[in-house]
Amino acid sequence: MAKKDKIINYEYFHWGPFLYKTTLGSEELKAINKLCNKKNSNDNRKNLAGLIRHEYKIKPSDLFKTIGPYFHSYAKAYTETRKTFLANKIELVASWVNYMTKFEFNPVHSHDGDLSFVIYTQVPEELKKEINKTVSNGEYPGAINFIYDLNNSKMLLNQHTFIPVVGDFFIFPANLHHFVNPFKCDGERISVSGNLKFINT
Repeated sequence: MAKKDKIINYEYFHWGPFLYKTTLGSEELKAINKLCNKKNSNDNRKNLAGLIRHEYKIKPSDLFKTIGPYFHSYAKAYTETRKTFLANKIELVASWVNYMTKFEFNPVHSHDGDLSFVIYTQVPEELKKEINKTVSNGEYPGAINFIYDLNNSKMLLNQHTFIPVVGDFFIFPANLHHFVNPFKCDGERISVSGNLKFINT
């Protein structure tokens, strides 16, 4: 008679940055797109890490009207998951839009403040085709890569990579390192990002 495998009970402890992903609806994206305009815009390149030709400021108060509830959702999810209070108030202090085109990229960097976010409002069809044709060990053209620890180890889940999809909305700790790979196709990959700070009164 074959010996039965021993049943071993265990617990797995999640730790590291609280990376939150959700999806915006078409009306929310439409409202955000109205705030993004290359004409009469404030150049924001000197404040950003990206090697991108078109990066412009967006008025934080205007953007917060549309996406504010999602930061409250993040805070609630954080509290439920970590059993730790996050903040009394979250304020959007800076926001901008990136129009990324072929061969442009964002090097490894982190942000100021307490939280940061990125929203995808446009992904070229040609980029989707380029991604589908790419043979990769996990990284793809135009993808965003979050890195928990710059010292890579086989014993750590060190990186999460996401292919951009219109409507995807990521919220994450501002000090979480991340980068975006360049791509070769035509078209604009448009993303909206920003930084927030906690206010405890």
